[in-house]
Amino acid sequence: MKKIFIIIALLATSILCADAQVVDDIYGDAGSDVKLEMVTPAKQVKETKQERKQREKELRALNDSVAHNRAVRGLQNGRWVLLADRITVGRTAYTVYNIDSNANFLLQQDKDGMVQVAYNRINPGVNGLGGITLQGKVGGVRMETDKKGNITYSYSLSSTEISAHVTITVFAGSGNAQAFVDSTFGPGSLTIYGKLVPYNHSKH
Repeated sequence: MKKIFIIIALLATSILCADAQVVDDIYGDAGSDVKLEMVTPAKQVKETKQERKQREKELRALNDSVAHNRAVRGLQNGRWVLLADRITVGRTAYTVYNIDSNANFLLQQDKDGMVQVAYNRINPGVNGLGGITLQGKVGGVRMETDKKGNITYSYSLSSTEISAHVTITVFAGSGNAQAFVDSTFGPGSLTIYGKLVPYNHSKH
């Protein structure tokens, strides 16, 4: 019986050694034909000036397209803000540049709307900010797209104190917009220029 166990143990040892040899052969030894070669990273391809301009142009077009789609979605949902960067006051065509968009804006939150301008740094105006603030209910909304892709969004803004009609144009392929506000209050009419974004993307 002991001889049988010894024979079995010897057989098991020889099998394990054979398996170990097979595993070692996978990695090869000094006399094998396996050769390892160090691979170096490819060198970064340098852009030409023309290629860089083309890439930047395509990136701007992509960003403008995204901004336009966001503006349209904001109008469709009735929750948006037009952040003003310049304003033309009344029919005198007096234009104020480099204004603060935190104080100069139009917005809509469902049925509630607001127009605020604070362009006059000398005269505190009706709202104490150098301009006017119009708040009211939004009604009669109409949204159309022309053949060039420009969006026209119009509505009325009314309360017990004011009545205004607002027409916004969002230009094709961008979030750039202008709004014409014709009101019975303040300077009578305003043209406001800036970026239109969904309400949840603004700080207002």
